[in-house]
Amino acid sequence: MTFQDAAAPSSANYLTRIALDQQEQDWQMRPCNVLFNVFFPLKGVRQICKAQLRVLEISEGGLRATTRRHGVPDHFYISIGDRQYLIACAVAERGQGVLDIRFLNDLPSSFIDVVASLEDPFALLEEIRPALYGLEGLAN
Repeated sequence: MTFQDAAAPSSANYLTRIALDQQEQDWQMRPCNVLFNVFFPLKGVRQICKAQLRVLEISEGGLRATTRRHGVPDHFYISIGDRQYLIACAVAERGQGVLDIRFLNDLPSSFIDVVASLEDPFALLEEIRPALYGLEGLAN
C-alpha cells in the first residue's frame, strides 16, 4: 500500500499537506501486530487525551492501524516507550475502521524492522531500551 492516493491535495490542514507532500519514497509495508500509545489535545490545548492504536502494517513512511477510540484527530503523536520517542503523525485516510497514517518524518529502517518483528504486542507501551529498537541517539 502506498499513500500517494490517500488524501486529496486540497487537505485543509497544513500538517496533512506536509505529510502527504513527503511521499517521495514508495516504502514496503510490513505486517505488524503491535500496540502504540497516541496523544492528542482536546479542547484546544487544555486537555491531553490518550488512546491506543493496533498497528496492522508499518513502513518507514507510515502505517495502517485500527483503534477503538472514536474521535482520534487528524494529527497526533505516537509515543514509543514511556514517552521516550514521539512520532508526529497525520491521518491520510479513514475507511472501514482502518486509519492510514503518515509520519511527518520518515523513520529509520532499523526501527521499522524491529517493530514489524515484535511478537509481544505490548512491548512498546512501557519504558524501552532504545538501542534494542534501533533508536539509539534518537530517544530520550
